[in-house]
Amino acid sequence: MTATKTFPTRLRGLLPAGSEVAHKTGSSGSRDGVSAATNDIGLITLPDGRHLAVAVFLRDSKASDEARDAVIARVARAAWDRVTGMKQ
Repeated sequence: MTATKTFPTRLRGLLPAGSEVAHKTGSSGSRDGVSAATNDIGLITLPDGRHLAVAVFLRDSKASDEARDAVIARVARAAWDRVTGMKQ
């Protein structure tokens, strides 16, 4: 799952360059301007070798694809900052 190339703007989107992320993305289609599901779940390898598990599930959103991906990226970055004590 570290080789996943889909949706690099989700979990790995705001992490430091070169961060190792093993993840699986998920998306539904949209109907009447509502996306039923936009997801990303994975393990992020921290600089000290520990792993951080992050799962973000968005549902029934009217936001754009880019906005939904940005929410997922911000959640992953907030978790990274909290665990590592680093700030972007």
